[in-house]
Amino acid sequence: MICKKSNIDGAIYCAKCVIRKKSIFGSLKDDEIAKISKYIERKSNYPKGEYLIKEGEKACYSLCIKSGYLILGTYLEDGSRQIFKVIFPGEFVGFNNSDDYSYFVQAITDVDACVIDDLSVKELLKNHNNVALRLINTLISNSSSYQQYFLGFGRKTAQEALAYLIMDLSTRLKEQATCSKNKDELYFFPLNQEDMADVLGITKVHVSRVISQFKKEGLIECRHKKLKVLNEDKLASIAAYPPAPK
Repeated sequence: MICKKSNIDGAIYCAKCVIRKKSIFGSLKDDEIAKISKYIERKSNYPKGEYLIKEGEKACYSLCIKSGYLILGTYLEDGSRQIFKVIFPGEFVGFNNSDDYSYFVQAITDVDACVIDDLSVKELLKNHNNVALRLINTLISNSSSYQQYFLGFGRKTAQEALAYLIMDLSTRLKEQATCSKNKDELYFFPLNQEDMADVLGITKVHVSRVISQFKKEGLIECRHKKLKVLNEDKLASIAAYPPAPK
């Protein structure tokens, strides 16, 4: 794991963290955050393409993602890749109840993360029940989401599944407030066509064809890793994507 370490004072670093409210530490007050900082082993920067977690390695640390995007997945017997999840800033990854990681986590952009070793994670959860509860709720939510996500993909055509993936990630980007406030601008979209193919279990060529179709029909605009949904109602209808709660 290639990374650059930071020696910034922990308490100050955590108190000023821009994704603090979105993380499992979001319910903590400033004085509690100062205590949490002692558990952080290091703050690290990872370049695009770097594996923060390698499948099969001994599970010995977790990471809180400060900035950047990652993918979580596994490699199948034929060498192909199955992506299960796109990890956003504020998420906590690597927490494991087995000896080895059964998945990989790879940066698809440059990433900043805080690393916490396993013993410190266990001590942190033991001493801060609200953090433990928030982590448990996150794990339960993730498990439910994975099940609904992939059961849904299995019943959809490639067109429907890709529409769902685009709608889902676009919604998450808006919730994270990472997209532009100017509705006329395209916003950063973390997955490339190969990544999308490995989420859906189809070929990159198939993804390219469907995206070209969506563009031709005026549903989306995309170029250079940026995307804008031009007709949310129609794309959501194709995807059978649930409307946002009011």
